[in-house]
Amino acid sequence: MFEQMSNKMKRIKPVFIIAIGVALASQININFFLPGFIVTLSIVILPVFLYFYKQFNPIEILFATGIISPIYRGMFLYFGTNNLHITIGIIGADVLFYFSYGILFYLLYWKKEKKGLTDLFFSAFLCDFFSNIIEISIMLRFRGYSYIMFQDLAIIAIVRAIITVCIILLLKYYKSLLIKEEHEERYRKLILMTSSMKSEIYFMNKNNSDIEGVMKKAYLLYKTISEQKYPTELKNLSLDIAKDVHEIKKDYISVIKGLEEMVGKKTDTTEADTVKMNIKDIVNIIKIDVLEYIKINKFNVYLEFKLEDNFNVVEHFYIVCILRNLIYNSIEAMEDIKNGHVKILIKKSEYDCIFVVTDNGKGIKEEDIEFIFNPGFSTKFNTQTGDICRGIGLAHVKGIINDVFVGTIEVQSTLGKGTEFTIKIKEDNMEGVSV
Repeated sequence: MFEQMSNKMKRIKPVFIIAIGVALASQININFFLPGFIVTLSIVILPVFLYFYKQFNPIEILFATGIISPIYRGMFLYFGTNNLHITIGIIGADVLFYFSYGILFYLLYWKKEKKGLTDLFFSAFLCDFFSNIIEISIMLRFRGYSYIMFQDLAIIAIVRAIITVCIILLLKYYKSLLIKEEHEERYRKLILMTSSMKSEIYFMNKNNSDIEGVMKKAYLLYKTISEQKYPTELKNLSLDIAKDVHEIKKDYISVIKGLEEMVGKKTDTTEADTVKMNIKDIVNIIKIDVLEYIKINKFNVYLEFKLEDNFNVVEHFYIVCILRNLIYNSIEAMEDIKNGHVKILIKKSEYDCIFVVTDNGKGIKEEDIEFIFNPGFSTKFNTQTGDICRGIGLAHVKGIINDVFVGTIEVQSTLGKGTEFTIKIKEDNMEGVSV
């Protein structure tokens, strides 16, 4: 019983909200023909409500509106004229207008199986025109008609119907823009998330080879100890180590497979993505992401992308990962700099695609440059906690450039002035052209 009442209230609530909205809009009006007969904004927005709330019977909406709106208007009329008889006469005609509008709209538009904006236009025009005739006829007591009156009512109805359709078209266009923007945002986040996951899978596969090597060494140690006269405890310990490494490898492989299923492609095979992505689109995705990062962290950094040439990229997820890593590193290197500047230049040179990421950050010490691409190396640490960054960003970058694209990366840096990374990848490798 309570559930039925709740469902009923959910249905009634929108009807009364529409009715109240129309009642408020009716206060924007002008007098026309004779005292008490007004042309209001409410008859412009009423068909808009009826169009977007197709699930509600227009008779229900208009009958609710025909009670709420005239009562609301009648209160102002009575306080203005202090004449109950005149007030009742005017709001009575108002009630008939809304009731007749609802019945006509139901018959002309709502009952149709197939209907569009053209049907809505003619329905809104006819409902407006004939309902106004009914209202003014009551107020004139069915006498005193003129051709000019019908002409003006027809013009008013046409104008209001045109405005109604224009409002609906604008709302639909605005809605489509919001949907498009939402889809683009979701697509951008999907690209960024997938690029991060694929780069992590790549690195995990490389680590998996190292784990395989450790496991072989562990079994070799167990075999060597077994053949020699070492204590049994040492023999068992070496066997346990070999078993533990094997279990770690199994778990590691399970994690990799799970991630590979999520991104929809195994990264440890020679299979390549066949879907190419334009570098211009890649740049747009990265730019939005980095600008948000700068804004959230309140960095004083100016980001500049210079795209001299355009080309397609097959392994676009990896390019996103590479550029994001380098740009983020550059931004972090300018944390205490007042006017940071990161420039990303993308161009072609003969058969190469070239990416240059330059910053005016604090630079890298000359003795550190040869180690920056080593896994685990990092000069960054949290001054509050003392935690050192894991230092696999640049190792990621170089590994992907070398293994996936068969390209090169070089770095030039001057302490206190800035750093420049230059990546060169053959155009055929970038676009996935078989040679």
